[in-house]
This record gives sequence, C-alpha cells and structure tokens, in this order.
Amino acid sequence: MLRPSELIDCKITDTDCDDNHINISTKQIVIHHHKNDRKGTKIIDIDDKKLLGILRVGLNKYVITNNHNELYQSSSAFTKLFNSKFSYNPYDLRKAISSKCITDGNVDEIKKLEHIQSHSLQVILDNYNIYTKAS
Repeated sequence: MLRPSELIDCKITDTDCDDNHINISTKQIVIHHHKNDRKGTKIIDIDDKKLLGILRVGLNKYVITNNHNELYQSSSAFTKLFNSKFSYNPYDLRKAISSKCITDGNVDEIKKLEHIQSHSLQVILDNYNIYTKAS
C-alpha cells in the first residue's frame, strides 16, 4: 500500500515519464517523488493480470481524481474524502496489509512490503503491524 502522497498525482501510461506513474507496458509502478526521496526512484512490479486489465481502461488518466475529474490539491484532502467514504484512512490499509503480511510469514512478501513502504522490517513491526494477534 503506497502513501496517499505517492498516489494523488500518479498517471496510468504506456511510456516512462518524470512523474509518478503506472506503466502498463513495463507492468511497473514508478514512484519518483516520495517521502524517502533520498533512496531514489521506487519501482514496483505488477504481476496481477486482472489489475493490469483494469488499469488499461484508464490509460492516460490519473489513478485518483475528484468528482470533477481533477487531481486532489493535497494528500490530506484525498485522505479526508477516503475516510468519509470508508470510515478508514489509507494508513489503516497500510497497517492491515502489513499485519496480514507479517502473520502469513512469507519472507518474499515481507521483503516486497519493505520495498513498497520504504520501511525496514523493524519499523513495520513497530508501527504498522497492529492487527496481528499476539500468540
């Protein structure tokens, strides 16, 4: 689960560009601008064929827009709308996905989670793994 600030200006393309984008040709999410910019561009492979099919329908459009088909002015504006629609915020999803991934114990998925969230396993355990039941 990406941060709202990484998604609010993310465009679906079939070529590479300098902005955050999802390239359906290379099957990658490319995040150039993110909280941990010092680590460089973040590239996430998409291996879900159904998701790629859905994304193709939105080619040359932004992933997230408001009711007027415009970009949100800030990630907090998007988060506020998301919360009003679902009674959760995007960070709740990050926590749920992190908790499930840790519970499942799949090392490859945990490494992928570290990459996507740009956090070490320890940071994920300390701050995002809140739904895992203690044994």
